[in-house]
Amino acid sequence: MFTPYPFNPSLWGVYIALNLLPLTVKPSPYRRLFFLPIVGLTGYVLLCTTGTFREDYFLALAWLTIFCFASDYILITDVQRELRQVPVKPDSAIEHAPLLRRLRWALDLFHSPRGVGWAHEPTTTLPPHPQAGTGRGKFVAHRLWKALQFFVLFDLCNLHMYMNTMYPSLMLLSSILSVGSVACHLSNPEDWPPLFASPLEAWTIRRFWGRAWHQLMRRFVSTHGKYLAHQILRLPPGGNPSAYVQLYTAFAISAWVHYLAETMALRHWQGGALVFFMLQPLAITLEDFLIFLARRTGFRGGSAARLAGYAWTWAWLALSLPVWQMPLVRAGLMDKEAMPVSLLLEMWQRGGK
Repeated sequence: MFTPYPFNPSLWGVYIALNLLPLTVKPSPYRRLFFLPIVGLTGYVLLCTTGTFREDYFLALAWLTIFCFASDYILITDVQRELRQVPVKPDSAIEHAPLLRRLRWALDLFHSPRGVGWAHEPTTTLPPHPQAGTGRGKFVAHRLWKALQFFVLFDLCNLHMYMNTMYPSLMLLSSILSVGSVACHLSNPEDWPPLFASPLEAWTIRRFWGRAWHQLMRRFVSTHGKYLAHQILRLPPGGNPSAYVQLYTAFAISAWVHYLAETMALRHWQGGALVFFMLQPLAITLEDFLIFLARRTGFRGGSAARLAGYAWTWAWLALSLPVWQMPLVRAGLMDKEAMPVSLLLEMWQRGGK
Protein backbone atom coordinates (compact mmCIF):
# COMPACT_ATOMS: atom_id res chain seq x y z
CA MET A 1 0.00 0.00 0.00
CA PHE A 2 1.21 3.51 -0.81
CA THR A 3 2.58 5.45 2.15
CA PRO A 4 1.91 9.22 1.92
CA TYR A 5 4.85 11.58 2.16
CA PRO A 6 5.01 13.89 5.19
CA PHE A 7 3.80 17.38 4.31
CA ASN A 8 6.37 20.15 4.80
CA PRO A 9 4.63 23.44 5.76
CA SER A 10 7.34 25.41 3.92
CA LEU A 11 5.69 24.23 0.70
CA TRP A 12 3.02 26.84 1.37
CA GLY A 13 5.62 29.57 0.88
CA VAL A 14 6.80 27.98 -2.37
CA TYR A 15 3.22 27.62 -3.58
CA ILE A 16 2.26 31.22 -2.84
CA ALA A 17 5.43 32.45 -4.56
CA LEU A 18 4.62 30.32 -7.62
CA ASN A 19 1.16 31.91 -7.72
CA LEU A 20 2.36 35.49 -7.24
CA LEU A 21 5.16 35.35 -9.81
CA PRO A 22 2.92 35.03 -12.91
CA LEU A 23 0.69 37.81 -11.56
CA THR A 24 3.69 40.09 -11.14
CA VAL A 25 5.60 39.59 -14.39
CA LYS A 26 4.61 41.68 -17.39
CA PRO A 27 2.23 40.17 -19.97
CA SER A 28 3.89 37.61 -22.21
CA PRO A 29 2.80 34.73 -24.46
CA TYR A 30 5.01 32.51 -22.29
CA ARG A 31 3.31 33.43 -19.00
CA ARG A 32 1.19 30.26 -19.11
CA LEU A 33 4.33 28.18 -18.59
CA PHE A 34 4.28 29.33 -14.94
CA PHE A 35 1.33 26.97 -14.47
CA LEU A 36 3.47 23.86 -15.00
CA PRO A 37 5.36 23.95 -11.67
CA ILE A 38 2.05 24.67 -9.92
CA VAL A 39 0.60 21.49 -11.43
CA GLY A 40 3.67 19.49 -10.41
CA LEU A 41 3.70 20.77 -6.84
CA THR A 42 -0.04 20.21 -6.47
CA GLY A 43 0.29 16.62 -7.65
CA TYR A 44 3.00 16.05 -5.04
CA VAL A 45 1.04 17.66 -2.20
CA LEU A 46 -1.99 15.47 -2.91
CA LEU A 47 0.27 12.52 -2.11
CA CYS A 48 1.29 14.02 1.24
CA THR A 49 -0.20 13.93 4.71
CA THR A 50 -0.04 16.18 7.75
CA GLY A 51 -0.66 13.20 9.98
CA THR A 52 -4.29 13.97 10.81
CA PHE A 53 -7.44 13.51 8.76
CA ARG A 54 -8.92 16.91 9.58
CA GLU A 55 -5.77 18.86 8.67
CA ASP A 56 -5.32 16.84 5.46
CA TYR A 57 -8.85 17.73 4.37
CA PHE A 58 -8.61 21.47 4.96
CA LEU A 59 -5.06 21.59 3.56
CA ALA A 60 -6.25 20.02 0.29
CA LEU A 61 -9.38 22.19 0.15
CA ALA A 62 -7.39 25.42 0.51
CA TRP A 63 -4.62 24.23 -1.83
CA LEU A 64 -7.01 23.19 -4.61
CA THR A 65 -8.99 26.41 -4.32
CA ILE A 66 -5.81 28.39 -4.96
CA PHE A 67 -4.98 25.98 -7.80
CA CYS A 68 -8.25 26.86 -9.53
CA PHE A 69 -7.54 30.57 -9.13
CA ALA A 70 -4.14 29.94 -10.72
CA SER A 71 -5.84 28.25 -13.67
CA ASP A 72 -8.05 31.33 -14.08
CA TYR A 73 -5.35 33.98 -13.59
CA ILE A 74 -2.62 32.22 -15.61
CA LEU A 75 -4.36 30.19 -18.33
CA ILE A 76 -7.63 32.04 -19.00
CA THR A 77 -7.25 35.67 -17.94
CA ASP A 78 -4.56 38.13 -19.03
CA VAL A 79 -4.74 39.64 -15.57
CA GLN A 80 -2.71 42.82 -15.99
CA ARG A 81 -4.66 43.83 -19.10
CA GLU A 82 -8.13 42.64 -18.12
CA LEU A 83 -8.45 43.20 -14.36
CA ARG A 84 -8.57 46.63 -12.74
CA GLN A 85 -8.81 47.90 -9.20
CA VAL A 86 -11.49 50.49 -8.51
CA PRO A 87 -11.72 53.38 -8.73
CA VAL A 88 -9.97 53.06 -12.09
CA LYS A 89 -7.40 55.80 -12.75
CA PRO A 90 -6.28 56.93 -16.23
CA ASP A 91 -2.63 56.10 -15.46
CA SER A 92 -3.37 52.80 -13.70
CA ALA A 93 -2.15 50.43 -16.46
CA ILE A 94 -0.35 48.03 -14.18
CA GLU A 95 1.57 46.30 -16.99
CA HIS A 96 3.78 49.42 -17.34
CA ALA A 97 4.29 49.94 -13.59
CA PRO A 98 7.57 49.30 -11.70
CA LEU A 99 8.22 45.86 -10.25
CA LEU A 100 7.33 46.67 -6.63
CA ARG A 101 4.02 48.23 -7.63
CA ARG A 102 3.18 45.19 -9.75
CA LEU A 103 4.03 42.93 -6.80
CA ARG A 104 1.71 44.92 -4.51
CA TRP A 105 -0.98 44.72 -7.20
CA ALA A 106 -0.49 40.94 -7.42
CA LEU A 107 -0.77 40.62 -3.63
CA ASP A 108 -4.01 42.62 -3.64
CA LEU A 109 -5.47 40.39 -6.36
CA PHE A 110 -4.33 37.19 -4.66
CA HIS A 111 -5.90 38.24 -1.36
CA SER A 112 -9.25 39.24 -2.88
CA PRO A 113 -10.89 35.99 -4.00
CA ARG A 114 -14.33 37.63 -4.12
CA GLY A 115 -13.02 40.55 -6.17
CA VAL A 116 -13.79 43.15 -3.49
CA GLY A 117 -12.24 46.44 -4.60
CA TRP A 118 -11.91 45.29 -8.20
CA ALA A 119 -13.93 45.99 -11.33
CA HIS A 120 -14.89 42.30 -11.58
CA GLU A 121 -16.50 42.26 -8.11
CA PRO A 122 -19.96 40.63 -8.39
CA THR A 123 -21.68 43.57 -6.70
CA THR A 124 -25.20 42.22 -7.28
CA THR A 125 -24.52 38.98 -5.40
CA LEU A 126 -22.23 40.00 -2.52
CA PRO A 127 -23.68 41.40 0.71
CA PRO A 128 -23.65 45.23 0.94
CA HIS A 129 -20.37 46.91 1.87
CA PRO A 130 -20.12 48.91 5.08
CA GLN A 131 -20.87 52.53 4.26
CA ALA A 132 -17.93 54.62 3.08
CA GLY A 133 -16.74 56.82 5.91
CA THR A 134 -17.64 54.34 8.65
CA GLY A 135 -15.38 55.06 11.61
CA ARG A 136 -12.73 52.46 12.37
CA GLY A 137 -13.75 52.27 16.01
CA LYS A 138 -17.40 51.72 15.14
CA PHE A 139 -16.50 49.05 12.57
CA VAL A 140 -14.13 47.24 14.94
CA ALA A 141 -16.71 47.26 17.75
CA HIS A 142 -19.43 45.94 15.41
CA ARG A 143 -17.24 43.15 14.02
CA LEU A 144 -16.01 42.18 17.50
CA TRP A 145 -19.65 41.81 18.53
CA LYS A 146 -20.25 39.69 15.42
CA ALA A 147 -17.13 37.63 16.19
CA LEU A 148 -18.47 36.91 19.68
CA GLN A 149 -21.82 35.83 18.22
CA PHE A 150 -20.16 33.48 15.75
CA PHE A 151 -17.83 32.16 18.46
CA VAL A 152 -20.88 31.11 20.47
CA LEU A 153 -22.57 29.67 17.36
CA PHE A 154 -19.38 27.81 16.42
CA ASP A 155 -19.16 26.51 19.97
CA LEU A 156 -22.80 25.43 19.85
CA CYS A 157 -22.25 23.55 16.60
CA ASN A 158 -19.29 21.72 18.12
CA LEU A 159 -21.47 20.37 20.93
CA HIS A 160 -22.88 17.96 18.37
CA MET A 161 -20.51 16.17 16.00
CA TYR A 162 -23.01 16.04 13.14
CA MET A 163 -23.44 19.80 12.87
CA ASN A 164 -21.69 21.52 9.97
CA THR A 165 -19.44 24.20 11.43
CA MET A 166 -18.43 25.71 8.08
CA TYR A 167 -20.71 28.75 8.33
CA PRO A 168 -19.85 29.94 11.86
CA SER A 169 -16.15 29.07 11.53
CA LEU A 170 -15.71 31.04 8.30
CA MET A 171 -17.72 33.98 9.64
CA LEU A 172 -15.69 33.97 12.87
CA LEU A 173 -12.42 33.94 10.93
CA SER A 174 -13.62 36.67 8.56
CA SER A 175 -14.72 38.88 11.46
CA ILE A 176 -11.37 38.49 13.24
CA LEU A 177 -9.40 39.22 10.05
CA SER A 178 -11.48 42.30 9.29
CA VAL A 179 -11.00 43.65 12.82
CA GLY A 180 -7.23 43.18 12.66
CA SER A 181 -6.90 44.64 9.16
CA VAL A 182 -9.03 47.72 9.83
CA ALA A 183 -7.62 48.35 13.32
CA CYS A 184 -4.07 48.24 11.91
CA HIS A 185 -5.02 50.62 9.04
CA LEU A 186 -4.24 47.95 6.43
CA SER A 187 -7.69 48.40 4.89
CA ASN A 188 -10.89 50.39 5.30
CA PRO A 189 -14.25 49.25 6.72
CA GLU A 190 -15.91 49.44 3.29
CA ASP A 191 -13.40 46.83 2.04
CA TRP A 192 -15.05 44.17 4.21
CA PRO A 193 -18.58 43.22 3.13
CA PRO A 194 -19.88 40.26 5.16
CA LEU A 195 -18.66 36.88 3.96
CA PHE A 196 -22.19 35.45 3.88
CA ALA A 197 -25.48 37.14 3.08
CA SER A 198 -28.56 36.73 5.26
CA PRO A 199 -30.16 33.26 5.21
CA LEU A 200 -33.36 35.11 4.32
CA GLU A 201 -31.87 35.55 0.83
CA ALA A 202 -32.13 31.79 0.28
CA TRP A 203 -35.70 31.18 -0.86
CA THR A 204 -34.46 29.11 -3.81
CA ILE A 205 -31.54 26.73 -4.17
CA ARG A 206 -30.10 29.01 -6.84
CA ARG A 207 -30.20 31.96 -4.45
CA PHE A 208 -28.71 29.89 -1.63
CA TRP A 209 -25.60 29.10 -3.66
CA GLY A 210 -25.50 32.35 -5.62
CA ARG A 211 -26.21 34.87 -2.85
CA ALA A 212 -26.52 33.50 0.68
CA TRP A 213 -23.47 31.20 0.69
CA HIS A 214 -19.90 32.53 0.57
CA GLN A 215 -18.70 33.54 -2.91
CA LEU A 216 -15.02 32.65 -2.43
CA MET A 217 -15.02 30.34 -5.46
CA ARG A 218 -17.34 32.39 -7.66
CA ARG A 219 -14.59 34.06 -9.70
CA PHE A 220 -12.82 30.95 -10.95
CA VAL A 221 -15.91 28.79 -11.46
CA SER A 222 -17.45 31.64 -13.49
CA THR A 223 -14.41 32.27 -15.70
CA HIS A 224 -13.96 28.58 -16.48
CA GLY A 225 -17.67 28.23 -17.23
CA LYS A 226 -17.68 31.24 -19.54
CA TYR A 227 -14.55 29.99 -21.28
CA LEU A 228 -16.16 26.61 -21.95
CA ALA A 229 -19.48 28.09 -23.08
CA HIS A 230 -18.19 30.97 -25.21
CA GLN A 231 -14.67 30.07 -26.35
CA ILE A 232 -14.92 26.29 -26.76
CA LEU A 233 -18.61 25.58 -27.44
CA ARG A 234 -19.16 28.97 -29.14
CA LEU A 235 -22.54 29.49 -27.50
CA PRO A 236 -23.93 33.03 -27.71
CA PRO A 237 -23.86 34.89 -24.36
CA GLY A 238 -27.16 35.50 -22.63
CA GLY A 239 -29.03 32.40 -23.80
CA ASN A 240 -30.21 29.42 -21.77
CA PRO A 241 -27.68 26.97 -23.31
CA SER A 242 -24.80 29.23 -22.25
CA ALA A 243 -26.29 29.81 -18.80
CA TYR A 244 -26.76 26.12 -18.06
CA VAL A 245 -23.33 25.15 -19.38
CA GLN A 246 -21.89 27.71 -16.96
CA LEU A 247 -24.11 26.45 -14.12
CA TYR A 248 -23.08 22.81 -14.52
CA THR A 249 -19.42 23.73 -15.08
CA ALA A 250 -19.37 25.79 -11.88
CA PHE A 251 -20.69 22.94 -9.77
CA ALA A 252 -18.47 20.41 -11.54
CA ILE A 253 -15.37 22.43 -10.63
CA SER A 254 -16.54 22.87 -7.04
CA ALA A 255 -17.35 19.14 -6.91
CA TRP A 256 -13.84 18.14 -8.00
CA VAL A 257 -12.16 20.60 -5.62
CA HIS A 258 -14.06 19.15 -2.67
CA TYR A 259 -13.84 15.56 -3.93
CA LEU A 260 -10.07 15.62 -4.38
CA ALA A 261 -9.73 17.25 -0.95
CA GLU A 262 -11.70 14.49 0.74
CA THR A 263 -9.91 11.84 -1.33
CA MET A 264 -6.55 13.13 -0.08
CA ALA A 265 -7.83 12.94 3.50
CA LEU A 266 -9.80 9.68 3.24
CA ARG A 267 -7.16 7.89 1.10
CA HIS A 268 -9.94 6.27 -0.93
CA TRP A 269 -12.42 7.33 -3.62
CA GLN A 270 -15.69 6.75 -1.75
CA GLY A 271 -16.30 10.35 -0.64
CA GLY A 272 -19.64 12.02 -1.32
CA ALA A 273 -18.66 15.49 -2.54
CA LEU A 274 -18.85 14.63 -6.24
CA VAL A 275 -22.41 13.34 -5.95
CA PHE A 276 -23.56 16.12 -3.62
CA PHE A 277 -22.29 19.02 -5.70
CA MET A 278 -23.52 17.56 -9.00
CA LEU A 279 -26.98 17.09 -7.50
CA GLN A 280 -27.21 20.85 -6.92
CA PRO A 281 -27.43 21.98 -10.59
CA LEU A 282 -29.97 19.22 -11.23
CA ALA A 283 -32.12 20.59 -8.42
CA ILE A 284 -31.67 24.14 -9.71
CA THR A 285 -32.69 23.04 -13.21
CA LEU A 286 -35.85 21.44 -11.81
CA GLU A 287 -36.47 24.54 -9.73
CA ASP A 288 -36.09 26.81 -12.77
CA PHE A 289 -38.53 24.65 -14.74
CA LEU A 290 -41.17 24.76 -11.98
CA ILE A 291 -40.79 28.53 -11.65
CA PHE A 292 -41.13 28.84 -15.43
CA LEU A 293 -44.36 26.79 -15.40
CA ALA A 294 -45.75 28.83 -12.52
CA ARG A 295 -45.09 32.08 -14.34
CA ARG A 296 -46.66 30.74 -17.54
CA THR A 297 -49.86 30.14 -15.60
CA GLY A 298 -49.82 33.74 -14.38
CA PHE A 299 -48.67 32.95 -10.85
CA ARG A 300 -46.62 35.82 -9.46
CA GLY A 301 -45.89 34.54 -5.98
CA GLY A 302 -45.95 36.44 -2.72
CA SER A 303 -45.30 35.72 0.93
CA ALA A 304 -46.77 32.22 0.73
CA ALA A 305 -44.61 31.38 -2.29
CA ARG A 306 -41.51 32.66 -0.55
CA LEU A 307 -42.26 30.60 2.56
CA ALA A 308 -42.71 27.56 0.33
CA GLY A 309 -39.37 28.42 -1.28
CA TYR A 310 -37.63 28.49 2.10
CA ALA A 311 -39.15 25.12 2.99
CA TRP A 312 -38.10 23.62 -0.35
CA THR A 313 -34.55 24.97 -0.14
CA TRP A 314 -33.82 23.87 3.39
CA ALA A 315 -35.55 20.51 2.93
CA TRP A 316 -33.38 19.87 -0.13
CA LEU A 317 -30.20 20.79 1.73
CA ALA A 318 -31.21 18.64 4.71
CA LEU A 319 -31.80 15.73 2.32
CA SER A 320 -28.69 16.11 0.17
CA LEU A 321 -26.05 17.41 2.60
CA PRO A 322 -25.53 14.05 4.39
CA VAL A 323 -24.43 12.55 1.05
CA TRP A 324 -21.34 14.75 1.31
CA GLN A 325 -20.89 15.08 5.06
CA MET A 326 -21.48 11.56 6.39
CA PRO A 327 -18.33 9.95 4.88
CA LEU A 328 -16.32 12.79 6.40
CA VAL A 329 -18.06 12.48 9.76
CA ARG A 330 -17.48 8.72 9.84
CA ALA A 331 -13.80 9.30 9.09
CA GLY A 332 -13.49 11.67 12.05
CA LEU A 333 -13.81 15.18 10.61
CA MET A 334 -15.98 16.25 13.54
CA ASP A 335 -14.27 14.18 16.23
CA LYS A 336 -11.54 16.65 17.15
CA GLU A 337 -12.53 19.77 19.06
CA ALA A 338 -12.38 22.69 16.63
CA MET A 339 -11.57 25.21 19.38
CA PRO A 340 -9.23 24.86 22.36
CA VAL A 341 -11.88 26.25 24.71
CA SER A 342 -15.64 25.77 24.84
CA LEU A 343 -17.56 28.52 26.61
CA LEU A 344 -20.87 26.66 26.42
CA LEU A 345 -19.44 23.35 27.62
CA GLU A 346 -17.78 25.09 30.55
CA MET A 347 -21.08 26.75 31.49
CA TRP A 348 -22.87 23.41 31.17
CA GLN A 349 -20.35 21.63 33.40
CA ARG A 350 -20.42 24.38 36.02
CA GLY A 351 -24.21 24.36 36.01
CA GLY A 352 -24.27 20.63 36.64
CA LYS A 353 -22.17 20.87 39.80
